[in-house]
Amino acid sequence: MKKLFVIIVTIFGLQSCIGGSGVWENDHIEEVKRNQISTLNGKLFKAIVDNDVDGVKALASDKLLEAAGTDLDKLIDQVRSSFKADNYRILNEYNVKNSATGIANAVSSGISGDNDYVVSYQALNEEMYVSLIVPNSLDHEILITAIYGKYENEWKINILQFGQYTMFNKTAPDYYKLAKASYDKSYLVDAVNFASLAMQLLKPASKFFQFQKEKEITEFHEMVMKEVNSKYQFPLTLDNVDTKPKVFRIFPEMGVDGFFPMVYYLSGINLSDTTALKIENKKVREEVGRLFTGIDQDKKFVFYWAFNTMPDGKTPVEHYGFIDSRRKTNEN
Repeated sequence: MKKLFVIIVTIFGLQSCIGGSGVWENDHIEEVKRNQISTLNGKLFKAIVDNDVDGVKALASDKLLEAAGTDLDKLIDQVRSSFKADNYRILNEYNVKNSATGIANAVSSGISGDNDYVVSYQALNEEMYVSLIVPNSLDHEILITAIYGKYENEWKINILQFGQYTMFNKTAPDYYKLAKASYDKSYLVDAVNFASLAMQLLKPASKFFQFQKEKEITEFHEMVMKEVNSKYQFPLTLDNVDTKPKVFRIFPEMGVDGFFPMVYYLSGINLSDTTALKIENKKVREEVGRLFTGIDQDKKFVFYWAFNTMPDGKTPVEHYGFIDSRRKTNEN
């Protein structure tokens, strides 16, 4: 199984707050300006795809270049390797006019929708333009946040952010809804897993991007984590299994078409004795299903890895894996 997709968040820019004297959104922006930024976004996207750091720098303001320093080269290479897409879509775009420079700007997609958000930043120019760019054809979408400032007759990027926006086409608020639905069914482990995924996607542009439900999501995550930690003490010995294996970690593992529970447990059976491991694992599945309500419900798979030694997170540790399917059982 692959590890969870690493969230890329790198900060370039200044502290953000709220303000602005005029805001135009999407189709309400002057066509000439939209076309100008569209051309620049195209150049930015192509430069990222081509790993053309000089191309990105040519679009950047002096403030951005000063803030980025030598890290820009590494950033572009990291981002380019994170997705493969030939084109992109604009999630939303905003044109902001200010009465003065150095004031705070905030633009919002709305206040009541599940995925509504606010983008806030400090305006270095009297005219600013926010483009939220999403590469197409990806299950795990990256959000490219490009905030331009108008320098005389030229637009330059003041703030450039890259971050994970979706995983399997679900945003942080989407996973939060799944977490709440699981919690309502008393599926506590599922609630924790979905809430953890929501937290991973909560900051696709660091401090500049905030979902309207961020506080609600964060508080829910804290609440279910406290509840699960008070209910289960890990490592947890499965006393009803004669070999006394110990579950020490449960988390959402990425599969081909979604996230599914992964259960790590310590076994006293030598990993070379696969016959005995299989017998034990069948008992482990039953006990895990009994102890962790809902973990084996409403999903295609539950993954199990048996260890003889507790992993330390640094050195690879040998394991034996099982896949518990709702239709059939496979081992690997």
